[in-house]
Amino acid sequence: MGRRGMGRRAVVALVAATLLAGCGSREAKEPGDAGSKQSASAHPRPDPADLKPGNKPATPEALAAVTLEHVDIEPTKFDGGDLYFAQDEVGTVLLWGTEYSLDVKAGAVDDDLLSAWCHQGMAGCVEVKAEGGTATLAWDLATSDGTPGQVMVSYEHDGEERRAAYLGERITKDPRRLDLDVSVDDLVALVTDPRLGTKTTAEMTRAQVKGFPETGSNGAGEVALTAAAIAAGLHETEAYADIDSFEKTDAAGFGKGAFGVTGTRADGSTITAIHAPGLPAAKRKCPKALTCSKGDSDGYDGWAEGRAEMTRCYPAEGERRAFCAVVRHQAPAPFPGDDLDPVLAGLESALETLWPTVSAETAREGEALIG
Repeated sequence: MGRRGMGRRAVVALVAATLLAGCGSREAKEPGDAGSKQSASAHPRPDPADLKPGNKPATPEALAAVTLEHVDIEPTKFDGGDLYFAQDEVGTVLLWGTEYSLDVKAGAVDDDLLSAWCHQGMAGCVEVKAEGGTATLAWDLATSDGTPGQVMVSYEHDGEERRAAYLGERITKDPRRLDLDVSVDDLVALVTDPRLGTKTTAEMTRAQVKGFPETGSNGAGEVALTAAAIAAGLHETEAYADIDSFEKTDAAGFGKGAFGVTGTRADGSTITAIHAPGLPAAKRKCPKALTCSKGDSDGYDGWAEGRAEMTRCYPAEGERRAFCAVVRHQAPAPFPGDDLDPVLAGLESALETLWPTVSAETAREGEALIG
């Protein structure tokens, strides 16, 4: 469930928790603990008689409507569209607070991703039986560096997969034993709801969700990436919300069609992010001045005292052209304690701002940020 491929389509589910490190996530409580949630759901629970499959093409807003019948949250923003989901998928991302997200999608079965959940480092992976079917539950635990952990549920039915990933609360053990704002039972009920699919009921396609944007999260209304949109994307990340000012950067050395921005913090450190569709081969290799490791796609991670950078190059996929993304962090002094983990996590989040299309809303928001 993530942004375009395991490689991209798995980033939200498998990497986003890393990007949330240090966000001040809330500690999940034991069931029955003082202070655990007691209030009634703000959204009506679905009538069992309504839980029937439909034959209408689902929209992201329809999936959001189904989701809000199962989880007791008040989203402040919705994201998704082409930024997250492949052409054969439909989905949306519900966001609330400063660090909470619920990523919901339906689409082709991704056996490789499910295998990665269960056999490549997840803290736990079990089958959970419910009235609607048997789902797969997987989770990552919170770490001492502030990464909150994550809870993911997948359900296969009629040749497609319905999946949900919840991030924000600290997952300290089997999430079934924690009193989460979005519980395992909620997630299992959601993904096994027959209306949550690439097809849904006519009623859900007519649903109007408060705050759901007319463009951007429907996969429609996407516009070409601009320098202003990069600035807005950086400013929305936890890592770079403290950037004081942005300006367009000189990207002449990064090949034809390259453009980007440089953001400056109060301490004088800078973050540069460049979209480079024609990055020269020499720029795709680790500079001699840096210590480097291989990135998770064509590119590298590099660092030295007070300097770190990442380069990633992605092949053409469907209608999307090939492109490269370059992000750099330059500090006026060595990184505190020589700790690179938060620096590299921030750069990883910056890479997410450099995909070729963005929502029209993000592009508009960025116009006020460029100096």
